[in-house]
Amino acid sequence: MQGMDSAKTDGFQKDYLSYNKKLHDYSPAVKKILNLVASYIPDAEKAHANGRQAVWCHTYNWEPLFLYSLDAIPAGYTEMGRYSTMDEMLIAEDYYQFPAETCSMVKCTVGQWHLRQGGGIKKILGGSSNCEPYNLSWEIMRREGYDVFNYDVLYRAPSVTGIRLQELANFFAEQLYDVAEWLTGKREIDEEKLRGEILRSNRLIKKVKKILDLRVQHPFYIRSLPTILMLNVGVSNYFGKPDEFEDAVDLLLAELENQPVNESELKRVIPLVWGGGTGQEFGLYEAIDQSNGALLGFRSIPKLYDETLPPIQSLINYVYNSQRAGASVYARDFIEAEVERLKAKGIIFYGYLGCSFASVDRELWRKYFHEKGIPSISLEGSFQVGNPSGQVLTRIKAFVEMLA
Repeated sequence: MQGMDSAKTDGFQKDYLSYNKKLHDYSPAVKKILNLVASYIPDAEKAHANGRQAVWCHTYNWEPLFLYSLDAIPAGYTEMGRYSTMDEMLIAEDYYQFPAETCSMVKCTVGQWHLRQGGGIKKILGGSSNCEPYNLSWEIMRREGYDVFNYDVLYRAPSVTGIRLQELANFFAEQLYDVAEWLTGKREIDEEKLRGEILRSNRLIKKVKKILDLRVQHPFYIRSLPTILMLNVGVSNYFGKPDEFEDAVDLLLAELENQPVNESELKRVIPLVWGGGTGQEFGLYEAIDQSNGALLGFRSIPKLYDETLPPIQSLINYVYNSQRAGASVYARDFIEAEVERLKAKGIIFYGYLGCSFASVDRELWRKYFHEKGIPSISLEGSFQVGNPSGQVLTRIKAFVEMLA
């Protein structure tokens, strides 16, 4: 497959989405997923304008599931980078006086919210455990007229048990009722609706995990960009359209199950584990694909909710039993398990410029895997639109080709 013609793209993510639809012309399922990606935020805003409740939120945890149970659309503010340029970054720096070294993800989000003042989605569900720059952004946006609820849920270390754990659980339950009251005006949670969302989430997680397993035998059928968008965005919030997303996932499963194994692909593929979030510089994924790399393992593969528990307790357990948050060793162990499961040849760590928290984790992981003889590379990129720098592309291509 030929790479993207640089003369036909200005680096904006929408062009990479269009290019990938052409690249996957043989797969109606992949094209459906990419259409959902492209329409996610615009359609959420249109639905809100037509009377549907919608909330800006983080989309990598329990928030989307809970919002769906309250009949609200989760609009992921983590998608803002696909609509941001340096202009939005400068709004955060010049108007709101964010330091230049602040995480580009936070600055993009703040710049986008600034431009959306006076209309559109006004509610923001923030989380105090995200990061300090985001905590600052919640307060700034509240001052600017947004309706902000900032919940306070902590990471739980495995050593926290007994009475202290029960206190945390009780506190989280109260926070859930607080969110419900903030959004609906009633301190009520429809547990049957919440149970239905938990069942749907587990069902989709299992289907996407099966797709990831099938990709081991079909590493190039769905390439890096649509794979990571499906996993890191879609499986959490369904791009605002749960039924359409599940239809696309079912179709992709059927396509992969009926696809014959291509032995030549298996001989040349370089299996890799992605140890980062959703990089907005989509050209990185193109560079990996061009070098015969395939992102087959991910730090972000979601775990299942416990369906045997009452719904609220299931959400509480999901958050406080997470072993991929908090101390970096938890995520590191999961990444290592992915390497062993896939016999991966290397790991790519990726984070955003200005995120000092994640940069420390990446250095700890890189040192650990280097000492174990597992090749890895640590990259930093911007959250706003644009092509990766030539240096980053050269590094990623050299790394993947070295592993061959």
